[in-house]
Amino acid sequence: MLDVAIVGGGLCGLALANSLQAQGLTFAVFEARPRLGGRIHTVEARNNGLPMDMGAAWFWPQTQPRITHLLRKLNLASFPQHDTGKLLNLPDPETPPVPLEMDDMHSGAQRIEGGAARLVEALAARLPGASLHLEQVLERLVLGEDRVELHFRHQPEPVPARQVVLALPPRLLEERIEFVPPLNGQLRETLRETPTWMGAHAKLAASYGKPDGMDAAGIDRAAFWRDDGQSGNGVATHPRAVLGEIHDACDALGARAGLSGFFALTAPLRAAFRLGLPMLARSQLIQWFGPRAQEAEIRIQDWADETWTSSRLDRIPAEEHPAYGNALLQMPCWNGRLHFGGSETASHGGGYMEGALESAGRLRRELLISRSALSGSVEACPS
Repeated sequence: MLDVAIVGGGLCGLALANSLQAQGLTFAVFEARPRLGGRIHTVEARNNGLPMDMGAAWFWPQTQPRITHLLRKLNLASFPQHDTGKLLNLPDPETPPVPLEMDDMHSGAQRIEGGAARLVEALAARLPGASLHLEQVLERLVLGEDRVELHFRHQPEPVPARQVVLALPPRLLEERIEFVPPLNGQLRETLRETPTWMGAHAKLAASYGKPDGMDAAGIDRAAFWRDDGQSGNGVATHPRAVLGEIHDACDALGARAGLSGFFALTAPLRAAFRLGLPMLARSQLIQWFGPRAQEAEIRIQDWADETWTSSRLDRIPAEEHPAYGNALLQMPCWNGRLHFGGSETASHGGGYMEGALESAGRLRRELLISRSALSGSVEACPS
């Protein structure tokens, strides 16, 4: 029997697995997707090989010490988000953009060299391969006298564990998993009321140039916006905008060119215009940056379409940054055998990579305390 079963192979789950391994505990990570990382997802542009983050990308060293320390520990390099140059505002769909001076739009944000998936890969590489299980969809949890049984789709036998960590978006837990005995009403309501970070959003990546298109200085002139004195940052504030914002997504040296941004269209509208989204996005890129922006390789990641990210309730976006860190989601259930994790449970950095790491740290401490107090009796969750 496992000491700890971790459901969710994102940053929180992998960071926690690393700490459990250091304690000498038996554990396994179960991930529904065919890949690790969750909302950390990096793809490579076909035209120039640029790593492009389709999910989490930025962190802030000034205010996010956990991820800053972890990157240093793993010998992963980072670099400042390129903000130098003009910001282009589109206040009207029929007029040219208005250039604005803003040299620090991202308030000191940094990106990970090679993409945020490098962090996932580094954490996974430190774990035994046999402890990582992909395409494992959890459907039911059953509390026993001295264990929790995890029932996975297409698996004939349940997996027993002394303790279980659910490092998943809270709304997915309430929507997709059966709990025996049921969670109490207040906890279920809290799970429902906790929006999934990025659950309603879609991200665009546009890459420019070719791997052999460098000049003598090793710079790909396809990053034409930099040559024009623009930062690559743009916002669209009119109600007909397809993209709400765009940013420079070149690599650390500016040697491979790309832009990245977020759609302004809601999830239902994106679904209605699915086939035309690349064309609509390209048209707005041209309005921002001119005709050279047309020659882009377009990639779209719609998180609202991701079964293992977005719930039905998440299709209506939150109007502001959600207030994460609800105390109920930071308390163990089932007499210390069931624990909730993930970035949405963090008191600091909720929704960001920092929040996932804060949650992993809390879980490490929580599991240790609960392990020493386990009595094997059946209890409900705190009310």
